[in-house]
Amino acid sequence: MPDSAVAIDRLRDSDGDLDRQALQQILPYGEEFLFIDRVTRLESAVVEATYQIPQSAPFLDAHFVGLPLMPGVLIGEGLAQAGTVMVRYNLEDHASKDLLAFQIESARFLAPAVPGETLRYHVELTQLRRRAARLEGQAFVGDRRVCKARLVLAIVDRQLLKAELSKPRAK
Repeated sequence: MPDSAVAIDRLRDSDGDLDRQALQQILPYGEEFLFIDRVTRLESAVVEATYQIPQSAPFLDAHFVGLPLMPGVLIGEGLAQAGTVMVRYNLEDHASKDLLAFQIESARFLAPAVPGETLRYHVELTQLRRRAARLEGQAFVGDRRVCKARLVLAIVDRQLLKAELSKPRAK
């Protein structure tokens, strides 16, 4: 078992879940950009997570004015975040790595999700290599599938990424 799995397992609550506080120790996102609230299943090749869509948030108030819908791209982000937890679970020294969206191979948005509903994410790891992970995921509200996607995440060394991003860039 990778050292990261042991460290992540220590964050589980008495039900074996990872709550929002634990997720903030695993994922490098601030509160406003966390689109999973709880991981209810975490294994080396499968993760399940939930996200309670808030009644009001700036992204909902603006998408669409007067008819708030959870943006499909943020449902996809939730799938990627759940997948990121699973990939980190498989890595040695996950804290020294960052996972970046590399490719959206396919994504289909099949039904809307609205404030007050709970998204349930199911993501499977289909391939893990040293520098990339391929994921297949689905998002549900109850039994209704609202999204399915295939994603590739790049696995990069955090210090190398910081060095690269600190170089002067064209504006």
